Amino acid sequence: MMWQLFCVLPYLLATTGFVLPSVLSPSSNGPFQAAFRGQPESPTPGSDWEWNSPPNPNSTHHLIFNSVSGLLQRWPNTLRRNGHSLVPATIPKGTILYHGRADSQIPISPDWVAFDFEHSAILCRRSCHMITLQAKRDLRLVYFDGLSAGKMKDGPLDSQDVLLWGRPRPDKYFSELERIEALCDWGRPLGLDGFVRMEFHFEAMICDFMDALEVVSFLDLVPLDRSTLPRHLPGIPRPLPQPSPPKLPSGWRGSPPDMRRNAIEAFVTGTWHDRAPGETRVRPDYSGLVTFYDPSLSSLVEARHGKDRLHLRLEGISALDTEQVRDELRTVLTRERDGGSGIDWGSIVHVVTERYAGRLEYLRLLLSPNTTTFADALERAAVAREQLLVMLAPYITTTDVPQQLPASANLSWATLVAQRCATTQTSLIPLDILTPQEARIHAAAENTLHEICRRLVLVWAEFFDVEAADEAAATEATEVAYGQISELMEWLDWSEWVRCEPGCGLGEFCYIPSWPYFGEDDLYNIIPRCISFEGFARESGVSHDGS
Repeated sequence: MMWQLFCVLPYLLATTGFVLPSVLSPSSNGPFQAAFRGQPESPTPGSDWEWNSPPNPNSTHHLIFNSVSGLLQRWPNTLRRNGHSLVPATIPKGTILYHGRADSQIPISPDWVAFDFEHSAILCRRSCHMITLQAKRDLRLVYFDGLSAGKMKDGPLDSQDVLLWGRPRPDKYFSELERIEALCDWGRPLGLDGFVRMEFHFEAMICDFMDALEVVSFLDLVPLDRSTLPRHLPGIPRPLPQPSPPKLPSGWRGSPPDMRRNAIEAFVTGTWHDRAPGETRVRPDYSGLVTFYDPSLSSLVEARHGKDRLHLRLEGISALDTEQVRDELRTVLTRERDGGSGIDWGSIVHVVTERYAGRLEYLRLLLSPNTTTFADALERAAVAREQLLVMLAPYITTTDVPQQLPASANLSWATLVAQRCATTQTSLIPLDILTPQEARIHAAAENTLHEICRRLVLVWAEFFDVEAADEAAATEATEVAYGQISELMEWLDWSEWVRCEPGCGLGEFCYIPSWPYFGEDDLYNIIPRCISFEGFARESGVSHDGS
């Protein structure tokens, strides 16, 4: 009943004479109307819609777009663990952080803090001293994207290694104390308070606890029983120490808190930040995003050929390109605060993924030869055409009609449709107010949208008159369209299309093998699967039967 009312509401409003009093009559030609009409449309000067030319194989626009889209979200950074971006970020004043330890000392050297209690409690031993801390002021940090706290040799630490040592250092993949000291030595002269990284949850490396943080509480908590943990984890090169029995308070009855269960909860709290808005207690400064996907870093171009994002590394980066990245990051960190344009690049990118991720996936499903819900090719094509109209409706005007058929023979009639689709989000952004880093994001957004809209309009041209086609023509149009959309989605490679299907039930969560909870067979296995809390607890990782 509700949907029927929703559908007829516009008709009821129109037929009952309902008028919005604040809207000027279309016949009004006052200055207000003139200002909002803008200039007559024409194809953008210099715009070249090479309809049948896919993006240059060396283009990194879609890679930069994906980096921006996934900042501080656990799922995309687990899926594509070899991060390429270094982003100035702020932990706001008043943010609560946690530091668990075995002794009762406040750190006097660089150390780690967690954003959730369960993550920090993993560091408790026979005793569990938990320091709850609060940021004294806005803390300045650099965020490394990807699985940047994963102690792995095959790429997650590359961006830190290159920043510090000029090349990936697999020999230092477990040298965490050396790494935090080196990062803080590099960052202190630039006014940094620390760094943000991610493993199965986000963490912050704080260079000076006394300067940056104040103590909310310092509690001697009931310790966790570590005897239930395995001593061998696949992602850790040496056995964990034999745990001592927890030091329980006098009069305690029953089992103590279980470290194995806490480890599960630490993982689950990480999943709270799987998708946008991600970890909101860290605020990235998009105007200063430095990336190893910068197309001017010529030494990395060849290394990307033929590789998917899971295997992209910084091996082979030249000394010249390394110094270029370091210089750019130093410049970003030392220029005037709030020196960017003020444009919310995160929202612009998220609007694009929200608008197209689900709709592209549904369109591909409609076009797929494996979808058997249609009586024939004509019905399939008609439904797919309807979906295309949904996606392109904001950009098709009353004049965007081909003068002759087939519509795909001459696409000049569709140029403005594609142009509106590709540039609405960015066309009025003045380029002269952008930082160089923002200009890269701007180009990434425009070029990603260009390819989305190029493909959609090509398919729209194929389907414009498909309802009048015969079965053979409808079949051919559907096959062409399926290829176009499949190629587009493969190029975009959005993490929104990787998920557990069917969805997970109560007591389960969707899991991609991640450090330290995977075996050798799982190293490049990024197929998500639902696992139960208890199954995860038994193995401290994912069992091969998926339990």
